Amino acid sequence: MEIQNNDDFKYVIQDTGCVYFGRELTYDEVMNRNDVPFKFKAVINAHIARDTSLDSRMTDHILKMTEEAFSFRIYEQLRLTIRICYKEQKRCINGKTRDKWVHKSCLLRQFCGEYRDKVNGGSVMIEEISISKLALMAFSV
Repeated sequence: MEIQNNDDFKYVIQDTGCVYFGRELTYDEVMNRNDVPFKFKAVINAHIARDTSLDSRMTDHILKMTEEAFSFRIYEQLRLTIRICYKEQKRCINGKTRDKWVHKSCLLRQFCGEYRDKVNGGSVMIEEISISKLALMAFSV
């Protein structure tokens, strides 16, 4: 039996356009990391901490968040993108079917409309979330 280490999904990676967060990170862990932009920490401290506990995982907060919540509008302004994966049946040329993994990135509103219930049901898995650095730069705290 394969054992999954959740520490493998606690990471922060940056490129020129985005900041990527692993699916197992809590807000408290994000606040304590040195490689997270200070402005995002300020957004968490000033706004997102009002809607949820800092001990909760970022993905759990996104799954519970309603579209009327203030943090939903903040994440929309930050262009939050969620990367998901799921299995799909693929028919081969010889007529056999096999499982194919599909990886897809979608914005928060699309995720909430199409995939949130599937994630809660277990047929879709969140891989990581990301925010746009340009949107973070334009955001005023």
